[in-house]
Amino acid sequence: MAGRRGIISLLAILALVLGGVAYLFTLTAKDTFSPTKFQNEITSVEQVSESDEIDEIEKDLDQTDIESIDTELSTIEAEFNF
Repeated sequence: MAGRRGIISLLAILALVLGGVAYLFTLTAKDTFSPTKFQNEITSVEQVSESDEIDEIEKDLDQTDIESIDTELSTIEAEFNF
C-alpha cells in the first residue's frame, strides 16, 4: 500500500512539473513570436512609394527602420546558445 502511494505521489509531482514547463514555453512563445507584431513589421516595410524617381527611393530608404532588424535574431541565438 505504501508503495502505491509513493508511485502515485511521484506521478503527481511529475505531472505538475511537466505542466509548469509547458506553461512556461507557451508564455515565451506568445511573447516572442506574436503573429500580429510580425505582420505589422512586414506591413511597415512593404509600404513604399511606387515611383522610380531617385528622391522617392531615397525617401523610402530613409523611412525604413533597419536598426531593429536583428533584435529577434539575438533572442534566437541566446535560446540556442550560439
